[in-house]
Amino acid sequence: MGMAEDIDLLDSKIARLKVEYEQYFMKVLKREPVKLRDEIEKTILFYSNKNLTNTSYKFKYNSVVAKYNSYKQYWSRVLREIDEGTFTRKGEGDSLGLKTSPGKTAPERTPIAAVPSARPDAPNSEIEEVYRQYIDKRKECNEPTEGITVDTLARTIEKYKKQVEEQYRTKEIDLKVYVKDGKTRLTITPRNKPR
Repeated sequence: MGMAEDIDLLDSKIARLKVEYEQYFMKVLKREPVKLRDEIEKTILFYSNKNLTNTSYKFKYNSVVAKYNSYKQYWSRVLREIDEGTFTRKGEGDSLGLKTSPGKTAPERTPIAAVPSARPDAPNSEIEEVYRQYIDKRKECNEPTEGITVDTLARTIEKYKKQVEEQYRTKEIDLKVYVKDGKTRLTITPRNKPR
């Protein structure tokens, strides 16, 4: 194998390692991908001791190594946060902006329940039913439920409900609790959403 092929192979292994680390952080993989990481480290060490005379190979190799080193710093930081118990997935909060933490990954979006109407005069039992379903699904996904009460959920629903009512000019609203990518989600949508 030539130098160009080795660098391309190294780059593809780094891309695969990145995916495996993300799966490990999401608890899809049970073990850290240390075997692949060791292979990459050995390849980098092997070529770091070589005198690369071809400028394009040298540039490409240094770019790949720099990318790997930045990933390595990120992975080390996340692993430290996991050890300390402070790791939460960034940018993957649920639809209502409630705080979430990593859980089991669901293969696809799975609708759980729909409450037919969420009108201002709707009985509290509908909100309580949504709350119960929401908390049950969060527990199933190993997400924290502390600090989420019927009142806080009702206030959050009311806030977003007003936005949906104004945007779609309707009082006919549906609340849906579902699981997507291992996260419990709650959405507020107009019943007869214009197409």
